Amino acid sequence: MTYKLSIFTQYGQFYIADKYASGDTGSQDFWNSEAFNDRLAIDDGILGVSIENDEAQANIEIELLDSKIDEKDLSKFDHIVEGSLLIKSGKLQILDCPNFKVELELNIEPDWYKVRVSSSNLDKAYQENPGDKYFIKIWKENYSKRNVIKRRHRI
Repeated sequence: MTYKLSIFTQYGQFYIADKYASGDTGSQDFWNSEAFNDRLAIDDGILGVSIENDEAQANIEIELLDSKIDEKDLSKFDHIVEGSLLIKSGKLQILDCPNFKVELELNIEPDWYKVRVSSSNLDKAYQENPGDKYFIKIWKENYSKRNVIKRRHRI
């Protein structure tokens, strides 16, 4: 199933989280230098997704998959990163920053999930109508460390 949304968020990030996540997005370790460079922060039950514009609409497409799929054409994306997320509550949420407003809530089976964030059109993030997009694919998979598949270096 695929969901499309456009949310207003600030501080260059939004969150993907378990409804009852205990992770601390305000911790100095959440957006450490590795997370910042990889464009994905990870803590207990919550992921921080870095967007290009500090204060803008984030155009997001979320797809729940039955299993992992491999992208055939990586050229259409500027940056691709994966991280693991444990969903305990059975509720996956997309939250804005800094208010933690629930923009989308999905019922999913409690388990470990892999979350792949593929960012595109990052050069168009500061236009009047931002053209950057964030494609999120989620499937069940055991825990593994954050993995950058394609890196866009920050300027």
